Amino acid sequence: MKFYSSTNWNIQGYFKLTNWLFFLSTITFITGFALTIISWLRLCSSTCIEGHNYRIYGFAFETLGFVFFPILLAMHLFSYKFPILATLVGWFICAALGSEIMFIYVQKYKIGSWCPVCLSIAGTLIIAGMIYFYGYYTNFKNSLIRENKGEIMNGIYKGISGLCFFVIGFVFAFSGIGKYSKLQAMENDIKNQIVFGNLNSPIEVYIFTDWACGGCRAIEPTLEAMAPKIMKKAKVTFVDQEVHPVTLNFIPFNLSFMINNKSKYFELRRALTKLAMQTSEPTDAQVAALAKNHGTQYKQLNNADVQVGTKYFEKLVEQLKVEGTPSVVIISRNDKKGKKLMGPEEITEANIMRAINSF
Repeated sequence: MKFYSSTNWNIQGYFKLTNWLFFLSTITFITGFALTIISWLRLCSSTCIEGHNYRIYGFAFETLGFVFFPILLAMHLFSYKFPILATLVGWFICAALGSEIMFIYVQKYKIGSWCPVCLSIAGTLIIAGMIYFYGYYTNFKNSLIRENKGEIMNGIYKGISGLCFFVIGFVFAFSGIGKYSKLQAMENDIKNQIVFGNLNSPIEVYIFTDWACGGCRAIEPTLEAMAPKIMKKAKVTFVDQEVHPVTLNFIPFNLSFMINNKSKYFELRRALTKLAMQTSEPTDAQVAALAKNHGTQYKQLNNADVQVGTKYFEKLVEQLKVEGTPSVVIISRNDKKGKKLMGPEEITEANIMRAINSF
């Protein structure tokens, strides 16, 4: 941090003040990082609990703090040797202050309570901002006194840039902040774990079946035969739709096989279909023996995962307006278009591939 004084200043007092301000800035950045650790460890008061349910672009605020404060501190310390870094630090602080405006708004009007740790972090940034603004103000004032047009224009540029970074920080927080949903996060995790095929494809194929549906059982060999070709071009999700209540008894096992036994899924699905023709209430022992016969192991899912998976299936049925089984829905995320095929007559490899290739 470099300040310039007018010629009638006491040069020794000036350098002493500069060193103190540099030291104070260092302390504020270290304090901000320490407060971030306190927040991460959940050592703050009960009023902070709701604040931890908010995220910025999916990341916890502490994650950003762990990145932001060390970088800021490093640039600040090196600015003693490389003054150009002081400008970067100032811009970083401006962006952070812009973001803090949004964070404080959320605490006041969304959460309805104040988090002492969060406000303290904001306080450290305000203090650092005041220190750096004082440096900017002193330099700009002296450039006016000396009537140095080059320095004046440079000061104006830095001031406008600082305001721009302040606005950028505010917009960044405004567009990225949102309440974290643990249930949604679990659903997204399940969604990613049960999908098959080309994970980079914008085309999604959803296959809706019911474990007691005669038509579904009839197309199982067709689905298994054409699946490899479809998976080369699309993401494929098998959805258990509860047309018959018995399907609820098979969802935990099917989910487990999709998550834990992908390489042998179709073998296990075929065996599970045969088991569904023999009993409507399969047991863990029966499914474990079934898996063992196919050279693998059945891993029981916890109830929370099963419930989330079941809710996800129900959501897909509702969102895609599927009225019966068997059904196949093909969607292109790029074109925002879709195609629905219903019944054994329509669900053929030719029809599915034609729909995929049409997008």
